[in-house]
Amino acid sequence: MTTVGLGVTVAAIVGLAANPVAGILIDRFDARRVLMATYVLRAAAFAVYPLVDGFVALIIVAAVIAVGDRAYYPASGTYVSALAEGELRDRLYTLVATARNVAFGVGGLLSAGVVSLAGATGFAAVAVMNAASFALATACLVLSGRRAPASQPRSVGSYRQVFADRPFVTLVAAEQAYTLVHLILPVALPVYAVTVLGVSPALLGVLYAINTVLVAAGQLPVRRWQRHARRTHAMALSGLIMMLACAAYAATALLPAGSARIGGLLAATLVLTRGELLHTVPSWALAAGTAPSALRGRYLAIYQQTWALAAVFAPAGFSALLGTVPLLLWLTLATLVGLAGLALLRLARRLPADAVAAPG
Repeated sequence: MTTVGLGVTVAAIVGLAANPVAGILIDRFDARRVLMATYVLRAAAFAVYPLVDGFVALIIVAAVIAVGDRAYYPASGTYVSALAEGELRDRLYTLVATARNVAFGVGGLLSAGVVSLAGATGFAAVAVMNAASFALATACLVLSGRRAPASQPRSVGSYRQVFADRPFVTLVAAEQAYTLVHLILPVALPVYAVTVLGVSPALLGVLYAINTVLVAAGQLPVRRWQRHARRTHAMALSGLIMMLACAAYAATALLPAGSARIGGLLAATLVLTRGELLHTVPSWALAAGTAPSALRGRYLAIYQQTWALAAVFAPAGFSALLGTVPLLLWLTLATLVGLAGLALLRLARRLPADAVAAPG
C-alpha cells in the first residue's frame, strides 16, 4: 500500500507539468485536438494498467493518466468556451458539471460492485472499462465534428502575458482557496470523521453519495437561480456558505458521540454541497470570459493548475493540521475562502465587464 501510494503521488507531481503544456498546445492548435489527446492517453494507459507488475511501470502508467487528467480540464473548458458564448456557454458548463458528477456516482457504484463480485480480477475489469469509456469519448468527439471557430486567432503570446495580468492572477489566487475547500469531502473528512470524531468509516460513503447526487441534481436549478447574478458576487456568496460549512464541521466535534455527531456531519456536508453548487459554473465562466481568445488555453491552464496544486499538497497539509489541532484546519480554510470572497468583490470592477456580468 505504501509503495502504491508513493507511486501515485509521484505521478501526480509529474502531472503538474501537464496543465502549462496543455495551455500552449491548445493555443497553438485547438482545444478539440488536445481534448481528444487526453482521452487517447488515458484509454491507452488504463488498457495496460492490468499488466503493471512493478514500481517503475506503476509510475509510468499512473503518470500518463495524471497527465491526461490534468490536461483535460483546460482543454475541456476552452473547447466549451469556443463553442458558445453568454448564457449558452454557462448552460454548457452546467451540463458538463452535471454529467461529470453523475458519472462519478455511477462509476463509483459500478467499480465497487465489480470489485466485490470479482475480487482481484475486478480491478483489471475496472481498468479495461475505463479504457473503453475513454475510447468511446474519443469517438464521440470525432463524430461530432464540432471544431473551434476557424476565425479564432492563434497564439502570439506567452505565459509572461498571463502572469502580467494582475487581476487574473488575483482571481487564480482566490480560486486556490476554493479548490482547497472542494477537497474537504474526499481528503479531509475521512481523517477528521474517523480519527477525531470516532464515527464509522461506512458513514463516509453515505456522505459522499449524498454530495454526488445533490451536486448532479442541483447544477441546473442553481444555474437558473444564478442567471441574473454577477459571477464574482455568486462566487463570493459561495465562499460565505463554505465558511459556514467549515464552522459546522468544527462544531460537530462539540456534539455528543453517536447520532448527534452523525447528524452534525450530515448538516455540514449539506451546507458544503450548497457552496460547491454555487461556485462551480460561475468560476469556470468567469475565467473563460476573462481570458483573451488568443491565449485562452494558457489562461485556463493556469486557472486549472489550482486543482493540481491542491491535489498534491492538500493531503499532507490537511493531515498535519488535523494531527495537531483539528480546529486549525477549519479555521484556516474558512479564513482563506473568506479572504477569497472579499477579493472577488473587489475584482468585480477590474475584470472585463462582459466576464463579470450575468450572461442573460
